Formats: sequence, structure tokens, C-alpha cells
Amino acid sequence: MLKKYGVTLALGAVIICAPISANADSINDMQKRQSEIEQKKSELDKNLDTKNSEINTLESAEKDATKELESLLKSIDETNKKLKAQETKVDSENKKLKQLKQEIEKLRNDIKDRQKVLDGRARAIQTTGTATSYLDMVFEANDFKELVDRVTVVSAIVKADQSIMQDQKDDQDKLKVTESSSKKKLESLKVLAMDLEVSRNNMESQKQEKNDLVMTLASKKDLTKNEQALLASEQGALTSEEKKLASNIASEKAKQEAALKAAEEKRIQEAAVANAKKAKESKTVVAKSPSPSLNAPKPQETVSSGGGQFIKPAAGILSSGFSDRTNPVTGEHESHKGQDIAAGGTVTVSAAASGTVVFSGFGASGSGFGGYGYVVKIDHGNGFQTLYGHMRAGSLKVVSGQQVSQGQPIGIMGSTGQSTGQHLHFEIHQNGVPIDPAPYL
Repeated sequence: MLKKYGVTLALGAVIICAPISANADSINDMQKRQSEIEQKKSELDKNLDTKNSEINTLESAEKDATKELESLLKSIDETNKKLKAQETKVDSENKKLKQLKQEIEKLRNDIKDRQKVLDGRARAIQTTGTATSYLDMVFEANDFKELVDRVTVVSAIVKADQSIMQDQKDDQDKLKVTESSSKKKLESLKVLAMDLEVSRNNMESQKQEKNDLVMTLASKKDLTKNEQALLASEQGALTSEEKKLASNIASEKAKQEAALKAAEEKRIQEAAVANAKKAKESKTVVAKSPSPSLNAPKPQETVSSGGGQFIKPAAGILSSGFSDRTNPVTGEHESHKGQDIAAGGTVTVSAAASGTVVFSGFGASGSGFGGYGYVVKIDHGNGFQTLYGHMRAGSLKVVSGQQVSQGQPIGIMGSTGQSTGQHLHFEIHQNGVPIDPAPYL
């Protein structure tokens, strides 16, 4: 009997310690996540420092570019004044050039008219003979007075011809000088006009360059600030998760301590009961039962399905029970039809009781298992069925129609379907209606 009770106590200790071990694993996972968060936050701090430095550099460059643009605009304003003066000079030179062209035209007309006179004179001389006609006219004079008159006339004619020829020569020379001056002024105006065009183009190009630089720097600064904001947001989310983990760890440790305390109290109680029972049995006459230990009935090993006890299908902590809640994926209020058991690492999911597999596969939309991811459903008879959702892809170990025993592995805990993290969604149905699994485990 002592051996019997010793076995009973040992079994009790195993049953009690299993959840504690699972909780310890969960705490280790959460502490590991805390370390990951600290490392990630450290990296984010470095990235934020880098972004702050980039923003400071961009703001300094933007400030310098703005100053350069202001200085350039001032230079452009001064240059525009100079250009205005040059334009006035160009207008004045254009007027002079116009006047010069008029003078050239007049000279050309004078030369043309004078040339007609000279051409007429030449034809007259050619018609009357040669220059001896003038001598004949002188020598044919009847007296001295007529001779003097004729000589005076001839002299006047020759002098007039010489004057015309000299004027013609002077005007032709002047025309050459004037045309040369006009050509030079025209070339000068062309150069001046080109200089004005080049100056304007350079100024406008520099202005556009500085404007583009300022706009580019401002755009880069805005982009860097957006990246900085995203990093800060991520850092805030990690800080929030870190606080939540710290709270969960403290809660799990408290549960663990409470479980250990409860296990110790139960052990003491069972030891007291065993000792009392032993004392009572020691007074019993041995002859009445020569082999009581051999004739004693064995404890029931199987768990009846449907109305009986179900075992916990996976190790882990209860993260959500059978109750109304806000769906963490959709954000909508809903009735949570089962329990969520969460744990990290590779966690085996087992059949809560023996029965027949009625579904094993991916819960596609419209299949009746939509949102459950990889799911198994088992019929245990007597109106009871169990459902196991969100298991890891490719981990299912059973098929529809297969007979399974209690504790038989059927898959691995995962996060498929509508899930925000690794866990097992476990349901118990009675006559097709989901019921709270807690009283049956």
C-alpha cells in the first residue's frame, strides 16, 4: 500500500509540475524576446542618431544654399540694372546708326547726281572734239576785250569742272569712312546684344540651379524626418511591447509561485491522508485479506470521450479563454468559442481524447473552418467534438477518417490563418455547440 500511495503521489507531482515547466518555458521565451527588443532598440537609437545628424547636415546645407540664393538674387538685381543701362546704350546707338544710314543715303544720292553732270560734260567734250575747242573759241575772238571775256568763260568752266570733281572725290571718301563706321557700330551692337543675352542666360541658369538645390535639400530633409518619425514610431511600439512583456513575465512568475505553493500544500495534504490511511490499515487483520495489494482494483487509465475528462492538448499558457472579446486581427467584438494556448518554439499538439478525425487540412474560406489556418477536428462520440486551429503548415500528422488515441500527436503549434502569434486555438463542441473547455480539462 505504501508503494501504491507513493506512485499516486509521484503521479500527482508530475501532473502539477507540467504546467509549471510550460510556464517556465514561456517566461524564457518572453525574456528572450525582451533581449531581442533591447538589441533592436539599441539599433534604432543608433539609426535615430544618424538621422538626426543627417537632418542637421541638410538644414545647414539648406541654410547655406538659401544665403547663396539670396546673394545671387541681389547680384541678379544689380546685373539687371547694368543690363538696363546697356539696353539704353543700345537704343542710343541704334538711333545714331539710323542717322548714319540716312547720311550715307544722302551721300550716295549726291554722288549719283554729280556723276550725271560729269558724265554729261564728258559727252559734250567728246561730241565737239577735244580740249582744243576751248582754244579755238579763244583764238577766234575779234578783239582783246572779247578775248578776255572768252578766256574768263573758259577759266570758269574749267574751275567749275575741277570743283565738281573735287566734291565728288571728297564725298566718295566720306562715304567709305561713313560706311566703315556704320559697319563697326553695327558689329559693336551685335556684340553688345550677345553679351546681354549671355549675361541673362547665366544669371537665370544660376538662379534655377540654386532653386533646385534648395528644393532638393528641403525634400531630402522632409524624407529624412519621415524616416526619423517611422523609427521613433517603431521604437515606441517596441517600448510598449517591452512593458507588456515585463508585465506578462511578472504575472507568469506570480502564477508559477502560486502553482508551486498549491502543489506543496496538496503534497502535504496527500501525505497526511496517506499516513492516516496507513495507520488505519495497519489495524486490519491480515487474515481477512491475505493479498490486498493484489486484489485491489487498478486505477482507471483511459479517459472517456464525450462527457468525460479531456487532457490539455498542448503545453503553454492560457492567453485567452472562452469569453466575449475584441478580435486581435479584425478589431471587432466577438464571442471567443474556445481557449488560446500560447508557447514559443516547437510545441506538439495532441488529441485531447480518443476518437475519429473528421477534418484535417487548411481552413479555406467557405469550408466552415475559415480563419483557423491548418486545423484538425475530432469526433469523440456522445455528441462531443474537439477542434485544434492555427497549427503550423505541413505539420499535420493525421487524416480524415483516422482513429486516434488520447495524447496522440496530431500536429505542431503555429500561427496560420487569422493569428497574431504562435498559439493553439482549442474548442470543445457538445451536440454542435461550442462550450467552455475549462471544466473538461
